[in-house]
Amino acid sequence: MRSVNSIVPIVLAAGDSARMGYPKALLPFGTEVFLTHTLTVLRNSGLPRPLIILGRSADAIKAKIRDWPADIRINPDPDRGQLSSIQLALTNISPEFDGGMIWPVDQPVISEDLVRRLTRLFLDSECLIACPKVGDRRGHPAIFHRSLFQEFLDAPLEEGPKKILLRHQHEIAVLPTEESGAIHDIDTPEDYQALIGESLESVLARMQSSR
Repeated sequence: MRSVNSIVPIVLAAGDSARMGYPKALLPFGTEVFLTHTLTVLRNSGLPRPLIILGRSADAIKAKIRDWPADIRINPDPDRGQLSSIQLALTNISPEFDGGMIWPVDQPVISEDLVRRLTRLFLDSECLIACPKVGDRRGHPAIFHRSLFQEFLDAPLEEGPKKILLRHQHEIAVLPTEESGAIHDIDTPEDYQALIGESLESVLARMQSSR
């Protein structure tokens, strides 16, 4: 029997954030940063202790989340792409978990309500994949059943997970939503300013002056 406690959240935060020029996990977001906001949503949604995949900014990020209950793994070569982080995560999921919820850290604008409803959809539908859908676009976070883990582990890094989704397109349960954060990642300073209403440079300068 599937339950909320059988789904382990996987937060992907290993990228170098080259286009942003600042670790996306540590981007200010209200009184939090992207990563701690995501962890707050996961905790309030009743999901188990998350697994966080970090990369070359691991030391700075770990200092920010030292008080958060989480399991951390380091991707030694994040240049290999997001699938390499997913594969690292899946090899570190204990057998008692039936599924993994994959959530890229650059998509922080996801409500607790969406996470709860997505989890319930996965549990009730007994599908292999559950994900939100905005219009005709599928987004994140997405939940994958353990039976698919080996396919992710066997997938070539250059192909990514797209072929897995195609093979199982009839076993995907979608959650229609108007939350555009499910399909919009924050990749550039321009994306960040559009989200926050203030430039990253200005936000960081204001934070520095208030210390």
